Amino acid sequence: MNHDINPRISGLLLGVTWLEVAILLWAGLGLLLYPPVMEPFWPWPLAPFNLRYLGALYTGALVAAFLQAWSGRWSPARVVTPMIFIFTLVVTIYSFVHLERFDPHRPEAWIWFILYIGVCLNAGVHLWLYRKRPLPQPGGRPRGASRIALWAVTITLGVYGLALLAVPATASWFWPWKLDTFHAQLYSVTFLTPALGAWVLLLGTTRNDQKTFGLTLAGWGLLPILALLLADATVKRVHWELAGTWLWLALFAAMAGIGGWLAAGTRQQVWGNR
Repeated sequence: MNHDINPRISGLLLGVTWLEVAILLWAGLGLLLYPPVMEPFWPWPLAPFNLRYLGALYTGALVAAFLQAWSGRWSPARVVTPMIFIFTLVVTIYSFVHLERFDPHRPEAWIWFILYIGVCLNAGVHLWLYRKRPLPQPGGRPRGASRIALWAVTITLGVYGLALLAVPATASWFWPWKLDTFHAQLYSVTFLTPALGAWVLLLGTTRNDQKTFGLTLAGWGLLPILALLLADATVKRVHWELAGTWLWLALFAAMAGIGGWLAAGTRQQVWGNR
């Protein structure tokens, strides 16, 4: 892609993204693969399944952050930065809603809020500053099956993410482990974030954008399944005979499949003129 029509992002956005990469690498892989090591550093107590799931969530987010930092250009930042913004905004808001979960005497609680507020503000300011940047070329609106898949992601995951915020107990009935209100609302970002990313692509996309989004969505589909298997191997609490468990698995498998298909689809021309 011609760098003249795909300019570099600011040094501040790039630097903060690399900071996110480092934190997500530490927290994501730590929680997913070495939870006993990471648990003492977390701002609130976590049960085994939540430990692993948060690790999967952060490791999936690592994919998007790394690709944005590695590129350092408007594409794929034009899709990753809105996803960072909605992710950090929702987590920040509901951390304040459930402020009783955080011990003000623990430095981890202060670090949590400082990081989330800072990253959210950074992403929001850059979205405003870059709001008039044109779509890099070659690019355009997705068409055909790609467009249908992006609409499906936007509507299905967006509605479900909002349901987790509004009616967390009802919306999380089929999860393989019981979610309290706090975690159900936090986990809404698993669905709201890719829903917003898919919406951005529907308005216009490039190969870089679609590949980055597809790989991120695939990670957010596969890694929670891995987290479930790792947690259950330790505590043996998943009821595999329940239909709800298989519904949960189907949801994340569908995310992984659509994400992989979108990433692979960049080998072909899958969009038309704007």
